[in-house]
Amino acid sequence: MRFLRSFKTLVVCIAAIGASSLSQVNAQEQVEVTDAELNKIASAFQGIQKVNMEAQQQVIKKVEESGFDANRFNELYQASASPEKTANASDEEKERFGKVMNEIQQMQAGFTEKIEEIISNEGMSIERYQTIAMALQSDTELQGRLRTMLAEQPQ
Repeated sequence: MRFLRSFKTLVVCIAAIGASSLSQVNAQEQVEVTDAELNKIASAFQGIQKVNMEAQQQVIKKVEESGFDANRFNELYQASASPEKTANASDEEKERFGKVMNEIQQMQAGFTEKIEEIISNEGMSIERYQTIAMALQSDTELQGRLRTMLAEQPQ
């Protein structure tokens, strides 16, 4: 389900890439990351994964409780997110969709708070985490280092 995968990514991105820091960090910029910092991110990863799974389950539940078929909800979501896409929807369906999206957005705040707490508990500032998260998007060497550390983490 594309929306739900997007939401999972969105939850991480909200904590990892705050809107203000997104414009402050150039993704192409080389960022020096110590092994200790990367280890903190690896340690936080398991907790963040749990929050993401919880978020995904709650979103699925919210969509199902609203009476939407998952495919129809995804169709409406994609249409709302892209000006090129349209979905014929009744006024009632549009209203219900809007209500569910508002509820999901409210849930996001709680998930973001949990993720930020996990990061802080690792002794890392949210700003530094955001900087490293941005670097991880384009730095394959850094990605490899993180993968190695994650493989060494106890499950």
